[in-house]
Amino acid sequence: MQMLRSIMDFGGSRMRGSDLFGQKGAITMTKKFFQGMKGVENIYTQHTPLLQETVDQLVKGKLKEAAFPYLGTKQLRDRPQDVVVFMVGGITYEEAFAVYTLNKTTPGVRIVLAGTCIHNSTSFMEEVSLGQQGMY
Repeated sequence: MQMLRSIMDFGGSRMRGSDLFGQKGAITMTKKFFQGMKGVENIYTQHTPLLQETVDQLVKGKLKEAAFPYLGTKQLRDRPQDVVVFMVGGITYEEAFAVYTLNKTTPGVRIVLAGTCIHNSTSFMEEVSLGQQGMY
């Protein structure tokens, strides 16, 4: 039970800067769930990481500057050719696959993904446990 509390403290809604799951309430969440089930053969592969949606919006020029400020003197009008994403705290294999897919389906754009580590479930739980102990 303590680990569950630690996970909620580690990545709960208070810690996120954006609406990670895009829901505003239980009814909206339920509707989105059932809409997302249409045509899905394997429910375990239907999740799309937030990173994929964020980079896709960046490439299309639809990324909200208020939520994702950038450095520079002029606005980002042209489609970026090179995108470097570095995730402090680590990345997952699912995020790496999402970037791989975006690279294959978005010609003219090169996306590089890097992070402090590549997480699996064990390494993530170890990090949460260390955070709980105050070591991070």
